[in-house]
Amino acid sequence: MIEHYTVTKDADRLAPNWLASRINYKTIKLLYRDKDGHAELKGVKIGDEVAQIGDTVQFNGRRLSVGRR
Repeated sequence: MIEHYTVTKDADRLAPNWLASRINYKTIKLLYRDKDGHAELKGVKIGDEVAQIGDTVQFNGRRLSVGRR
């Protein structure tokens, strides 16, 4: 069963459990940028791919992958 999640600006707080449990800041990490003095989510990096806001992250039970808009 393939599950999909569309990355939003609140992904660091509202990510589904299958994504949040795999964030280890080595292979899967959240990317932030500093904008006017506060941190803003830019995307999710999975391996060498970056899912920006609006892209989808897919989970097939074993692996995560990035789907473009």
